[in-house]
Amino acid sequence: MSKFIDRLKNVSKGYVRPMGFNAVASAPQPKMLLAVELGIEDLTAKEVFGGADVVLLSTGKTGAKKLKEAAGLLGDTVWGVMLGDKADEAEKMAKAGADFVVFSPDAEVSPLTALEKTGKIIMLENNLTDFMIRAADCLSVGAVIVDGQPDVLSLSWRKIMLYQRFADILSKPFLVRVSANISLPELQALWALGIDGVLTNGSEGLSGLRTIIDGAEWAAKRKRGHMSAIVPSIKMPASESVSPEEPEEPDEDDEE
Repeated sequence: MSKFIDRLKNVSKGYVRPMGFNAVASAPQPKMLLAVELGIEDLTAKEVFGGADVVLLSTGKTGAKKLKEAAGLLGDTVWGVMLGDKADEAEKMAKAGADFVVFSPDAEVSPLTALEKTGKIIMLENNLTDFMIRAADCLSVGAVIVDGQPDVLSLSWRKIMLYQRFADILSKPFLVRVSANISLPELQALWALGIDGVLTNGSEGLSGLRTIIDGAEWAAKRKRGHMSAIVPSIKMPASESVSPEEPEEPDEDDEE
């Protein structure tokens, strides 16, 4: 089972206090996860990715030797691979030690369903219809990444609305792309929507983002759920309430 997907699921569920009068907290409150996407050629030292919870590698046409070198440099850091639509590379990446693979909806099905221990994450465009988002939520994947150009200067209200739609429909954990200069209030706004992690591109600003996340307070409860119809309950006003009719008593003449 994928370590990263397991961690995402724990963050998505949130912290639950054990029951009982003498119960002691067994785990810290969850906080937003930080992922970084790096080209394999940029993987030169641990300082490049040291602030991330997980590394997502863009490998291109990488040979087995280069993959082995990258895995050795990453050490204990959990890492995955960006496959895009090249699903035929999935088995090679799994053998090299990838914890998970990220693929597009256009990827071929068979090579990915053959993976047993390697996690599967689908990357969705942020302009999908509600029907397509619901369909993706039914797929046998562990998590979702919502793709799209990150807002460079500040998080826009349009993005908030787009992400709210995904949060209302998806039951799976999901991440979104952000710029490395995103502020703490913006991160907390994403967290409040139910977003479990952010994905930034490149190492620039990564350490600062790590410091912001580690030093912040993250609310224990987040808004997250499915869209559903609300059925109103109609109550009759007290002045219009009708008391039940009492049965009529038979006349004495009728009894004779």
